[in-house]
Amino acid sequence: MSKTNSNAAKTWFFPPYLVAGSLILSFILENFIYSTMLSQGSVTQFTIGLIIIITSVALFYYTFILFKSNAENPHPRSVTTQLFLGGPYKYSRNPIYLAFVLILFGCGICFNSIWYIIFAILELFLLHYGIVLPEEKYLEKEFDKVYLEYKNSVRRWI
Repeated sequence: MSKTNSNAAKTWFFPPYLVAGSLILSFILENFIYSTMLSQGSVTQFTIGLIIIITSVALFYYTFILFKSNAENPHPRSVTTQLFLGGPYKYSRNPIYLAFVLILFGCGICFNSIWYIIFAILELFLLHYGIVLPEEKYLEKEFDKVYLEYKNSVRRWI
């Protein structure tokens, strides 16, 4: 089983905390500080947002189960013993982080709030610089040519 230690990627923070904080802050800002609207709102907009949220949660859950079923720890500071090249990793090198950003984006559409969109953009930058780049550096060192070939064949986000 993987263990969290100093030999792993030197990431800035634990991504689920960023998502939870972004969702909470967006909710507080929208409902108690300053309400914003993306558009007039409609059932179609709500439905589209809800579909994005559900799809993103499913992507996260599927990828998380993929880690657990292969005895890997999805924590970014854990030692990685294998690369995942199938499933959602055929299309994105970071499907869990993509799901996190899309959950916020979907909430923005669903709840007709610009705050969720603003935090989705902020989250994208923080994940990119604080998690993804340090992980990629670690994976290049750990898996060398295999990871470099994968990196050249699959996009970082989508």
